[in-house]
Amino acid sequence: MTVQLHDLLTEALESIKSGGLIRRYSLVWAGRSEAPRIIVWKSADVADEALRRTMMRSLAGLAAESQIVIEKD
Repeated sequence: MTVQLHDLLTEALESIKSGGLIRRYSLVWAGRSEAPRIIVWKSADVADEALRRTMMRSLAGLAAESQIVIEKD
């Protein structure tokens, strides 16, 4: 984990949150060299695919789609 990557991910996720697509998020780091698992709790009226597309645009170069888990509750 690098502080810079954590800060960039947090900034991107905060932007998505302020846009109303997600209610909250969590970054789960498994180890120093591991990529984080990104868990998001979506807003009720957002389709999973639309959210995933938006997240991939916002997180381009920072995270892979396989790192993202979308929770409904």
